Amino acid sequence: MNPRAPSWLVDVPFAHRGLHGPGLPENSMAAFDAAIDAGYGIELDVQLSGDGEAVVLHDLDLERVTGVSARARELSAAELRGLRLGGTSHAVPTLAEALELVGDRVPLMVELKSFGRATGRLEAVVADLLDQHPGPFCVSSFHPGSVRWFRRRRPEWLRGQAAGTLADVPMPGWVRPPLRHMVWNRWNRPDFVAYELAALPHPAVERARSRGAAVIAWTVTSDDELERARRLADNIIFEHVAP
Repeated sequence: MNPRAPSWLVDVPFAHRGLHGPGLPENSMAAFDAAIDAGYGIELDVQLSGDGEAVVLHDLDLERVTGVSARARELSAAELRGLRLGGTSHAVPTLAEALELVGDRVPLMVELKSFGRATGRLEAVVADLLDQHPGPFCVSSFHPGSVRWFRRRRPEWLRGQAAGTLADVPMPGWVRPPLRHMVWNRWNRPDFVAYELAALPHPAVERARSRGAAVIAWTVTSDDELERARRLADNIIFEHVAP
């Protein structure tokens, strides 16, 4: 395993979008609080608002999580803060708010949602915030350009390539094979790969492991999947199950 990988990266399970459940929406401050209380790491997603602020949201379209058919980049951070998650009273948090809440209490995996081909704007905003973060953290993305950005500009940070079959993810068909096989790893040199559990084992993952990368399986949702992930990966990103 990569000698740069600290023990927390492989020993502390990551709660997928926080420890969410009834009344605790995904990627909410309440879900992050619950993960902290349980001693789990937190995996969260970030993208840019229309006015260039890093906000914690997963979907490109906000309808599923907020009931509003819009994209984060079409709204200001203040407008996004006015939306409510999953029909609850919980607001869309900014990354700055999430970082302040987490502090140095649990490890954090920040997944950058760099939609499209261009990278740089979201990465720079996230980097400026994480430069001040006191706790253990790593960054990851499905976008190899995002991983490369951090290798070049924050080479001391732990960075991960997220990948898998992505069969249910809307994207151009030509993108899936290179992502599945992580063809950019030889240039990006990720410290870990976050790989879809359903697609494990996979030769590309074994190649990454042979080069020293840790393997983190996503998303583990049952006891059976948990047992399988323990055989095939070094750590997990989970929801709806107690590791």
